[in-house]
Amino acid sequence: MHRRVIALLCATLLLSACSRIDLAYRNLDWLISWSLDDYLQLDSAQKDWLKPRLREHLDWHCSTQLPAYSAWLQRSEALVEQPQLQPEQLRAQFSEFRQALDAIAVEITPTGTELLRGLNPLQVQELEAAMAKEDAELRAEYLEPAMEEQIARRRERMEERLQPWFGDLNDAQRGHVATWANQLGEQNRLWLDNRAHWQAKLRAALESRRGAEFDARLQSLLQQRAQHWTPAYREQFERSQQLLAELFSNLLNAADSPQRQHLQQRLAALRQDLDSLACQPPTTAPAVANRSE
Repeated sequence: MHRRVIALLCATLLLSACSRIDLAYRNLDWLISWSLDDYLQLDSAQKDWLKPRLREHLDWHCSTQLPAYSAWLQRSEALVEQPQLQPEQLRAQFSEFRQALDAIAVEITPTGTELLRGLNPLQVQELEAAMAKEDAELRAEYLEPAMEEQIARRRERMEERLQPWFGDLNDAQRGHVATWANQLGEQNRLWLDNRAHWQAKLRAALESRRGAEFDARLQSLLQQRAQHWTPAYREQFERSQQLLAELFSNLLNAADSPQRQHLQQRLAALRQDLDSLACQPPTTAPAVANRSE
């Protein structure tokens, strides 16, 4: 569930092709609440408790994180201007992006912990059923097709994601995407197996959500995610990050002048949109208070 919240933030801020990022961002409280409904139905008291805390988290995010995102985009613009890029330069950008995700995880952990601790048995069953349903859907989409089809779909998805940023890819760039998609191999299986592994640990933690160790267990699951990865996925993650850095460096090095200009304009426009958002200062009080208050 926490990953859906983080994904919404990232998609809205950094990956969206929407021209009204201000509208999307200012409705994140509604979008996140709507997303949570896919997993469980909160009662009115839980919704009333969550709403101001969610608003505090978003105010924190807007006022403390958006400036860092803007600086990250500016550095990305500078990279695009370089005639030749090395994968290591992009690995550094990826690392900064993961640090931004880690900051969000730290911020929302107290609220997530308190919310999950207060779930009744029926809500826990509902959450587990929703996770199982989503897992089955993901496996049907990403794992059931033959490996050749998985690779072809991976290539198509990446080309679709790149199109708003580069425009139409040239032959060399399409070749780089095809190579990347093939090199990832069993990525889908390793990702889904790791996802199931993490969810099993979450379900085990929820069984003891009234216990004294619940806070520490959930904090570890949310903030030290890599410690709960399967060994196979941990190895694949490092490899996939390197392959992605190589792909992006190859794409940029093969880009013509119009593509580079288009990409720079998109990055600059997104940065300007972020800079134009007026933020409320974060509250100094803790975001999470006891439900009895």
